[in-house]
Amino acid sequence: MQDAILDAITPPQYSGQQAVPEQGDADNPPAGAVESLRDAIVASLKQNPEIQIAVAQQDDALYAVDEARAGYLPRVDIQAGWGREYAQAASQASTERYRTEATITLNQNIWDFGVTTNDIRRARATYRSAQWGTRERIEAISYDITNAYLAVLLQQKLLELTENEIAATKKIVRIVTIQKDLGLTTPADVGRAQTRLENVQSLLLDRKSALQQARSAYKRLTNHMPGVVKDLPLAGNTLPESVEGAIDMMESHSPRLAQAVEIRRSLDRQYDSQSGTFFPRVGFQVQGNRREDVLGKTGIANDARAMITLSYNLFNGGADLALKRRIGARLRQADYELDRRRREVEQDIRIDYESLNAAREKIATINAEIDAAQRVADLYKQQFREGRRTVFDLLDSQQVLFNARNSQYANEISMRAAEYRVLQKLGGLFDLVSEGEPLGPISVPAPGGLN
Repeated sequence: MQDAILDAITPPQYSGQQAVPEQGDADNPPAGAVESLRDAIVASLKQNPEIQIAVAQQDDALYAVDEARAGYLPRVDIQAGWGREYAQAASQASTERYRTEATITLNQNIWDFGVTTNDIRRARATYRSAQWGTRERIEAISYDITNAYLAVLLQQKLLELTENEIAATKKIVRIVTIQKDLGLTTPADVGRAQTRLENVQSLLLDRKSALQQARSAYKRLTNHMPGVVKDLPLAGNTLPESVEGAIDMMESHSPRLAQAVEIRRSLDRQYDSQSGTFFPRVGFQVQGNRREDVLGKTGIANDARAMITLSYNLFNGGADLALKRRIGARLRQADYELDRRRREVEQDIRIDYESLNAAREKIATINAEIDAAQRVADLYKQQFREGRRTVFDLLDSQQVLFNARNSQYANEISMRAAEYRVLQKLGGLFDLVSEGEPLGPISVPAPGGLN
């Protein structure tokens, strides 16, 4: 999962035929343009300093793996010198000549009791931890933008529902007016219907304001106003069926938990590496020397040697032991941090599933309420024409139907948000909203920094 975060990326665009508006058109997207949630998230990731810091840390950890792996390879050093020399041996006259010497040395580690091996494993664990850290930030930003997108979608649906309610109320006003002209109702009944229409029209203004506020909140996260939002993909099989299934998955899928696991693993390898420094190092050394007029007029002298070497530190003031104990303390800290994160993630998942189950349980009730309210509204219209129902009955039935549909939309968005919160904690939200399209390189040059 975390490797797919670095695949090739396509330029940001709307999912429809319209392109994402440029910076200058951020407040005025093209008419009818469909907002692509994935493209908005990708663009926001590239603009987010926290993501760029996380990506830079990930690159740093990747290069640290190469640095640790270099411990397996030989080291070649060259040293050369030329200069004036004054030399005087016992019972000989002093000499002053130019001296030349050069040395080339190759050192190859043969056995260091696991120091290099554990350094590589530690670096790899640190890199994986950085990958999970980047993924956690990506999922958090994806959820924030997705939640804002859902808020726009909800207000968009409620606005459309209110417009439909105005049309339905106008029909009631016409029915009541006709009944009044026929002498079947009173002007007061017409006034009541008009009052209801004015109330819905006032609600329409509130809905337009709420939609604009939701769009502005979306812009704060994406730096552009959304186009027309559309229904997001269902979680489907990507969402565990039960809370216990989600908890079983969190050990291997939760970025927050996996990051702590890798941090603990990195410290464990560092502890093993430090333990290896208490043992001698065995190596292989090849050295060649060339000297000319060293310690007098001696001419040119060449020599070479190949040796098995053993180096062992007898005493360094206890620094190596103190470092090992420091790493042990960090390991205890990492154990507690891992346990804390495990508890937090599990608790959050349980809370999200409670919200999700509550929303699911409401579906049947709300649908039944809508069906019943629709039947009652249709029946009351017919009975009102027949003079068997009052205008109060007619308006009340329409109000009940309107409120039920409002509840349906709100519950639908609430359920979708709960599903997405679970997926965020399991590291699968971005994959869902991007419909399987992998995220490519998101690193961008820092302002005023190195390209």
